[in-house]
Amino acid sequence: MKRALYYLILILALVVVAGFALANKQWIAQGVDLSYDPTRPGSAESTLHLPMFLVLFGVLLIGMLLGGLTVWFKQGRFRRAARVAQGEVERHRSEIDRLRSQTSSGDGREGQTMLPSSVPF
Repeated sequence: MKRALYYLILILALVVVAGFALANKQWIAQGVDLSYDPTRPGSAESTLHLPMFLVLFGVLLIGMLLGGLTVWFKQGRFRRAARVAQGEVERHRSEIDRLRSQTSSGDGREGQTMLPSSVPF
């Protein structure tokens, strides 16, 4: 059900975008003038004439990069916690291997498991 709703919304969004593009095809084909000097917005030295699709793709790319960086920074604490947990797992595995090697070293207790003294059994 969620997937069908997702595709329905996607198709409706594509129809709206295609309709907007067809209604404004002269504006999209002609392009836009981008001025990067706020003191002289109409001067030829500070104005770029670009097709609209390049402007839209550029804005989309910048938005994706900023969104990705934001998510990456916000999830840093979870990555750090995973690294710490992985270190603990490795430490516990090495301790288990050490205890198993002590158990199987031939001290007459083969078949019995030795527990550390901190386990309350």
